[in-house]
Amino acid sequence: MDKANLIFPLEIGNQPERPLIKFTAYDRKDGNADQHHIYLPSPGGISFTEQADFSTIDLGVVAATAISASQANGAMATLGAIGKGIGGFFGNATKTVASMGGAGEEFDFQQKTIKNPNTNTTFKANGMRTFSFDFKMVARNEKESEVIRKIHSKFRHFTYAARKGGSSNFIVDFPPVWTIRFMDQGQNSLSENTYIPRIFSCYLTQCNSTFNADANIYHNDKAPLVIDMSVTYQETRALTRNDIEDMENDQMQNRGIDQETGNPVIQGVKTQEAQEQRPGSSSIPKKVNRRGRR
Repeated sequence: MDKANLIFPLEIGNQPERPLIKFTAYDRKDGNADQHHIYLPSPGGISFTEQADFSTIDLGVVAATAISASQANGAMATLGAIGKGIGGFFGNATKTVASMGGAGEEFDFQQKTIKNPNTNTTFKANGMRTFSFDFKMVARNEKESEVIRKIHSKFRHFTYAARKGGSSNFIVDFPPVWTIRFMDQGQNSLSENTYIPRIFSCYLTQCNSTFNADANIYHNDKAPLVIDMSVTYQETRALTRNDIEDMENDQMQNRGIDQETGNPVIQGVKTQEAQEQRPGSSSIPKKVNRRGRR
């Protein structure tokens, strides 16, 4: 597959005030990874959802008593209280059931009392983050139609797994890992937009395409006039607060991905400069001037 940078619209490199989004797919082959870069205008409605999953647990009378004992007497008292409480609880419960013939609930109802379940919140895990981006690509000429076709094809292809060794469907490789970066254009360089949070390494989980949604219009070469495309990504693993802080502190430049093999890694290594060459540029200035946006 063509590994050249894909840029749309074609003149975006001459519009330094226009922010970009850069998608990079790491196509793993023979222990290395071919990098495929796609540059598109940064879409609107960029959404981040941070999720923490919690559940509840009923500690009951025994656990609540044990916790009170631990607060008063320390950790050793807790163990003793739990052991003693559990033994006493089951012993008393057996006697109560035997003597009352299962009338405990009726007794509680008559007294209009219940045992406090001592419900508490317990943390389970942080959720996996997902991201969706929508693009409308309108081809004004044959050259733009071809670029759109290549971009669309690359997103579609890299949603799928590949046959291991290309021989059979018995074993398949994971689809490529992606990085997503929000970029600002300078005179000849790109630098990362520090006002938008970073995204960890991702897998492309869904690519939706609609051809000529508004009008059934084709160019003379039968290329559709418009392609509406939506791509959805999921990060390669659930993150911790340390991951978020590392990315914010610019300590994980490669977004948790090995630049050579394209495999996700637990701890990133600085492998990219803060600035990189803008597509079509021949030099990189030492500094990027701050520019206003329309």
